[in-house]
Order: sequence, then C-alpha cells, then structure tokens
Amino acid sequence: MDELQLVREFFNEQPPPDPDVVSAAKARLARGSRGRPSARRLPRLLVRAGIPAVAAAAVAATIIMTVVVPGPASRPPVAGGSPRPASGPARPKQAGGLAVFQLPPGAAIPASAGPGQQILLTAARTVAKQAQPAPERYYVTSGIVGNFLRVGPPGNHYVVLEVVDSQYWAARSPKAGSPQLSQALYVQLASPADQAAWRADGSPATWNVGQDGELASPTGMASGWLHPLSVAAGPLTPMNALYGAQQFLVGDQSLTLAQLQALPADPARLKQLLLAGWSPAFGGGDATSFLFQTVPAVLEMPVTPAVRSALYQVLASLPGVQSLGAVTDVAGEQGVAVAYTQKYSDCGFEVQLKGRTWAPTPTFSSCSVQQVLVIGPGDGMPLAEELRYTQLPPGQTWSAPDGLFSYELFGTPYWTNQNRPH
Repeated sequence: MDELQLVREFFNEQPPPDPDVVSAAKARLARGSRGRPSARRLPRLLVRAGIPAVAAAAVAATIIMTVVVPGPASRPPVAGGSPRPASGPARPKQAGGLAVFQLPPGAAIPASAGPGQQILLTAARTVAKQAQPAPERYYVTSGIVGNFLRVGPPGNHYVVLEVVDSQYWAARSPKAGSPQLSQALYVQLASPADQAAWRADGSPATWNVGQDGELASPTGMASGWLHPLSVAAGPLTPMNALYGAQQFLVGDQSLTLAQLQALPADPARLKQLLLAGWSPAFGGGDATSFLFQTVPAVLEMPVTPAVRSALYQVLASLPGVQSLGAVTDVAGEQGVAVAYTQKYSDCGFEVQLKGRTWAPTPTFSSCSVQQVLVIGPGDGMPLAEELRYTQLPPGQTWSAPDGLFSYELFGTPYWTNQNRPH
C-alpha cells in the first residue's frame, strides 16, 4: 500500500476521480446532454463544500462505484475531566515496587516515509469540514503528560517516568477565572536496569527533582513544580488561574475568544503571528522547531475550522517535516504522524532543589531530537505529541524505550456549562 492510499483510508477520504470519468463528465456537460446532472441532484456535501459542478459530477460518478473502508472512529467528547485518564501504559502496582514502563506494540519509531505535506494537507481538509460549536461557560482542553526524568545519587542515576493529568478551563466570563489544573497520577521506572538501580538506591518514594506538569521543550526543559517528585498520586491542583477575557496565547499575544475566532484563515499571516513569539534564543531551536511545538496547542483552541485548516497548512509549508506514516502512540491509539528532527546543545534538563531555589541543569551537552505529531484519523485533530532522542554524545545513553523522553496524549477539547473543578 502506498502512502497516499494509507492517508486516504485513515482520513476516510475518497481517491481522486479517474481521468476517464472526468473527461466523460466534461464531454456530457459540453454537449448539453439530457443526462447532465443538476446541482441539486449531486451529493449535498460536495455542493456545499464549494466543489465546481464539473468536478462534483465526476466525484459523484466515482462515489457510486467506490466502496470506502472507514477509518477508525474519532475520539468522543466527554462531559468533564480528562477523557483519557487511564491512557498510556498500565498503572504500576505499588505492592512489590514500581512497574517498568513499556511501549504498546507498534509504538516504536518508524522509518521516515518521505515528506510530510500529504498527511498535513489531508488533515487540513478534514478539519475544515468541522462544525463550529456554540460557546458555553468554559472551553476545556486536557491531556495526559508523561516526562522521563533522571534521578538518583551520583554514580547510580536511573530514569523514571512521571505521569500527570493536565486540564485548562478557559472561561467565557472574565469574572470566572480560567484555571490550569494538574494532578500527579503515578510514576514508573524506564527499564529493568532502572528498576535495579532504584532498588540499589533503597527503593525511595520521593526524589529531590521538581515534578513536571507539561510537555517538555525539545531540549528537555519543562515546568518544574514547587515540590519534589513523588510516587504518590496527588489531588487535582490549580497551578495558576488567569482572570480577564484574554485567556488564549497565540505567538506573543494573549487573545480574547472574540479575537481568537477572528484570526485570519491565511497561512502566511498566521505564521507571522505565531513567529512573533519566537527568537533564535528560544530553546535553542529554529523557527520550524518552534512552530512544530506551538501549532498543536493552537489547533486545540476554539479557533474556526478555517483557521484550524490554515494552521495545518502552516506546518505543511515548513522545511524538513517528514511523514512517519501510520503509527501507534504511547497510549496504543492509531493515527498518522509527521516529525521534525534537529540538533541541540545542552539537553535533558533536570530541575533540582539547591538550597531554597530550583536550579535546572542539563544532562547532555548535545543531542538530536525528533518531535513527533500524531494526528487522529477520524477528526484530523492532534492525538499526541512525542519527543525522542535520536542521537546523544558518544558514550551517553537514554534508557527509556526508543529514546522517548516526553509526551502528551491530547483529550478532545469541548465547551461545557458544567462547574469547573476547584
């Protein structure tokens, strides 16, 4: 199966009409044949999408003769909380020690299948067809975040995975407050060797390393919590709360809902707006790396379908973005993926408590990192982001499977009139 066929099946797209069918349809229209289909007899979806009558007639003729294999169903919306609270590998059994992390079958890094434009442009067409839901009291985005951290004493370092539930409730009313909430779920060890090192360290339940609540940057920098990493699950905790109407960060601007939904559906203008928040010193990466980090978050915001489509077109225009084809994410869900790989200096930051302050220190002097965006087949929305080391300095290793060091599993964003958690 070639990649175009794979993309069509995942996004449930029709293949382009056969050239002979198009030619025959054009000939009938030119002759004014009595068999010419009228616009109202064509499939309503084709007409409402603005497809020219000639092309619509050809596509309609093709649809009659084509059996479509549907792609996997899209993620259903949920009424409240994170829609994937148990996503990712199985929770560890605390009795007898921490479990060892394992990737689901098929979640290893696939080989590049060539340029990623086809996947991204297909996703752009898919999200452009979405309906625009009516705003309610809160717009909720959520996800499960996993970060691998190096812990332990000098000479006996080992790697653990911390898993956190993250939610953001954006309020329509500027008086309601828009909190970001996080909940520590569990900790796992990255490999059997890390489990052995942990036992040699006395099987501790806490470490003098700040707990992270967000997807890391490609250099491994994430947001350190103001308490040490612990194996104990925690309560749903407000990390910060924005007050006022400007809850959505796009580039270097904080926008209101009205401003967000008035963004231009023009890829060039959107790219310019997003890059206003970037400088060459940002995280050590280039503009492509920055956009690959920031666009998925804006895709999750309540932008219009046309703007969401244009955001995918921004990604499709970036140099060096590669297709990974069909993949399985860390939670075991299937999608199609694109990736961007870049070299960095000073990687794998740990946030350690020194005195009364938290100090970030790099683990590696350099690295190459693959940023992966997994796209859901049914709705074209981001399914997951993953960050993986593909190259480290000579003699340095990373024990998590396939170089994975940070990931986020996206929930389905939704509007709700429910009360937010407190």
